[in-house]
Amino acid sequence: MKEKIIEIIQDLNEDFNPSEEVDIIEDGILDSFDIINFIMEADEAFGVKIGVEDIVPENFENVDSIAKLIERLK
Repeated sequence: MKEKIIEIIQDLNEDFNPSEEVDIIEDGILDSFDIINFIMEADEAFGVKIGVEDIVPENFENVDSIAKLIERLK
């Protein structure tokens, strides 16, 4: 799952390096438009529905937090 999350993020921002400790939102890896695109891709890739209530910074801090969100929604 994490590999697919990384792939989606890199499709949106080719500069994203998953080996670096970055905060995906705080460090500007994904902006608000990218988050919407990520959600659409993730919904399709993982068969989940990420709702408006789930779009909070804590859920998009890093690949691990996104993976936890997706696991919770399955």
